[in-house]
Amino acid sequence: MNDPSGHSDTAQGRRFAAAHDAPPAVTRMLARPGAPALEWIEARPGGKAQGAPLLFVHGAFGGAWIWGEIFLPHLARRGRRAAAISLRGHGRSQGAARLRETGLGDYLDDVRHAIAQWPEPPVVVGHSLGALLAQRLIGQVPMRGLALLAPLPPEGLSLIGTQIALTDVGFWLESLAGSLLPGREPAQALSMHWLFSEGLPVAEARRYAARMSAESPLALAEAHWPLPTLPAALLGLPALVVGGGLDRMIWPVTTWRTALYHGAEHHTVADIAHFLQLDHGAEGVARLLLDWLDRRGL
Repeated sequence: MNDPSGHSDTAQGRRFAAAHDAPPAVTRMLARPGAPALEWIEARPGGKAQGAPLLFVHGAFGGAWIWGEIFLPHLARRGRRAAAISLRGHGRSQGAARLRETGLGDYLDDVRHAIAQWPEPPVVVGHSLGALLAQRLIGQVPMRGLALLAPLPPEGLSLIGTQIALTDVGFWLESLAGSLLPGREPAQALSMHWLFSEGLPVAEARRYAARMSAESPLALAEAHWPLPTLPAALLGLPALVVGGGLDRMIWPVTTWRTALYHGAEHHTVADIAHFLQLDHGAEGVARLLLDWLDRRGL
């Protein structure tokens, strides 16, 4: 079966499609006094850059690497400036030793610091918990646009957590173990395709699972507490919401509700699950994002 880009649906073909002719990504650490240094992975186009810069924010258990697999090379080939950060305690960022006492306020500080690295306001692209962070920064930091992939809704996990516990007990227990048990990673859940579609080979799902980080139980608990969130449309901020048709955590009805709240353009991508940036068909999601940026003149 071929994906929408016309490339063969194999792990080798997907990696080739992402990396072919793409300039190498640049990785550095963002040092800052009194706070953990953050990993920054930047894709620089080979020629003249176009459009607003993009900042990618990962979700729970992730890191900047999830954007470096497919999205960043694809963007560089299209002449876009783009960077992804690893929140403290994730990826190669510092702060792992104090992860269990890290809260959403700390993550928000990390995103603010990353946004300030660009000389002009970026388009912020958040996934899952990272999308909740992006929403809570609306009106607080300068943004050119906002793209939310499989986002937690504006109220966070307050409704979703109960929904998952009642309808998908195995997934809920594995996620809980990944945050509460020392050294436990959500590899089992991921490799069993709770968060990936059946279109992604098991070997690829296991490879991605092996790179996942532990998550802060405090941050996940705080994500259940609703806080006032400004609608993007209220500030004239262009917004995009994209969900996966097979997402077992963020259902399409939830992404529709988030899009309506922000006055955002909405897309549901069929045959793809929660990790839209890694799953089978991720190249099509990257093109969808780029097409939206072009249409909005961003």
